[in-house]
Amino acid sequence: MLAAVGPCPQQALSEELRIYRSVMVTLCDDLERAGHARRERNPDDRRAYAVTVTDSGLRLLDEAEPAVRGFLDHTFQALTPAERDQLTTLLTKLLTP
Repeated sequence: MLAAVGPCPQQALSEELRIYRSVMVTLCDDLERAGHARRERNPDDRRAYAVTVTDSGLRLLDEAEPAVRGFLDHTFQALTPAERDQLTTLLTKLLTP
């Protein structure tokens, strides 16, 4: 998500990804410690942090994307392309607020 939209507040990330804020803090701590993300104070709201993906994080993402595609292809191989499209439509409908 960060690679697509750029720096984003932790709260917005937790809402968009539908995970608890405390989990998001731990996740950001781990990613920052590993050098894959960085948090910077939001100049408009000193209480908030904007999370940014680093070059290391982008490289890791580039490596992971083919593996995720392969996993999804394997997981949903029993479905026809039309059924995959239908599943995507239904899941999007369920997950859209």
